[in-house]
Amino acid sequence: MPKWSPWTLTRTHPNVSLVFGFTLWKVLLLAITLASPTPGYDTSTTLLMREHGEGVIKPLSWWNNFVRWDAIYFIQIAHRGVVFEQEWAFGWGFAKLLTLVGRVVERTGTLRPLDAEALAGLLLSHGFHLLSCLMLYQLTWTIYANMSDFTRHNSALIAAGLHIISPAGMFLSAPYAESSFSFFNFTGFYLYARSFDAHFRGRAGKRDALVVMSGLVFGIAATLRGNGLLSGFLYFFEALRELRQLLLFTDIRRKLRRLGFVVIGGSLMGMCAVFPQCLAYLDYCVNIGGTERRRSWCSHRIPSIYAWVQSHYWHVGILEYWTLSNLPLFALAAPMLLIMIVSSLEVWTWNPKTKVERTVTKQHDGSMDVDLFPYQGIVQDLAIMQMILAVLALTTYHVQIITRLSSGYPVWYWWLGCMITDNRPLHLLGRRWKRKMARLIVRWMVVYALIQGGLFASFLPPA
Repeated sequence: MPKWSPWTLTRTHPNVSLVFGFTLWKVLLLAITLASPTPGYDTSTTLLMREHGEGVIKPLSWWNNFVRWDAIYFIQIAHRGVVFEQEWAFGWGFAKLLTLVGRVVERTGTLRPLDAEALAGLLLSHGFHLLSCLMLYQLTWTIYANMSDFTRHNSALIAAGLHIISPAGMFLSAPYAESSFSFFNFTGFYLYARSFDAHFRGRAGKRDALVVMSGLVFGIAATLRGNGLLSGFLYFFEALRELRQLLLFTDIRRKLRRLGFVVIGGSLMGMCAVFPQCLAYLDYCVNIGGTERRRSWCSHRIPSIYAWVQSHYWHVGILEYWTLSNLPLFALAAPMLLIMIVSSLEVWTWNPKTKVERTVTKQHDGSMDVDLFPYQGIVQDLAIMQMILAVLALTTYHVQIITRLSSGYPVWYWWLGCMITDNRPLHLLGRRWKRKMARLIVRWMVVYALIQGGLFASFLPPA
């Protein structure tokens, strides 16, 4: 009988290992949350719950310690719908999902108004975070298809493990859209990657169906978070590649079919993303009463309420956040920005012939085969998307949110996993870093997530 060991369990039952690690991490974050002083620096949560408590003042439920910052908006919108224009800044898709689950929780009949939505948000975030970890494992296993099972398993397990301890921290536990967005974004990447596998196996029908399904899933992700629109670059880049192939005038019918379904997938994603904007346009620009005035954004070339609200109420715009008072927030975001930019550049410059220079002690030629066929194009497209997100965060967004936005993008997990498993060198700031850099990054992730969790529960920034 073979000797049992924890390592054997991780290899034979990776999902069990991930669930175990996920549970330990969440228990730690929960302990920090419960140990944090309440109601915290801000009393918005307390006032909100008592306002809807029919005048009965009761102690707040323990899960209300997670209702901080944007979570207040989410549960309020889920409870009574969108009332104020600025509330359109918050993911329409997640608010609707929160409403549906909240109604199920309300059927217990034991919770106060808004308590059900708060508990529903907690359940959704934890559930989707676990599902996104499992999906990232499957995505990584798929991308590393031509490598040994041992390497595939290691890489997939490490990537999913890193997602568990993501610096997004408490935002993947609280009633926020981050965890649900990560799940749908990873699922979209997985379906899109599988379409390439079907293509090279000659299964055109399955390939086309997967492309369309990925567009629908990416569309759902875009209703959860606005940055989900970046996934549309996958279809744009693939359409450009297909158009270039068409210029060769060979097998035109097959290539036109492939291009057509890529356009359908991208269009389906766009339609899902635009749907909430259409609802807002009808409310504020078409179906208005006699005394109501048409909002100024209705006359914009692209009448998007989301873009208007972000700019008008939240001061999101190019270099709008570049003020001296925000310098500490740039400092907090700097590590994640650096990780995303460096990993994007390194992955994007990987040789498409899949021979990536390494420093591996087991090999004498200083190299290692990383065969990403047929996925190397997808991985490089994802690196470009990640770079765009980092640049937007640096120049346009509230920069500190990059630590939670990064949780839904897989490239930097893969890059860090390569440094951990292969002792891969990184040239940065004139020095050559190996596993020392990887250990430093992982330690920063854990420390940042834990400290940020305590601050979040106490209603303190960064948010």
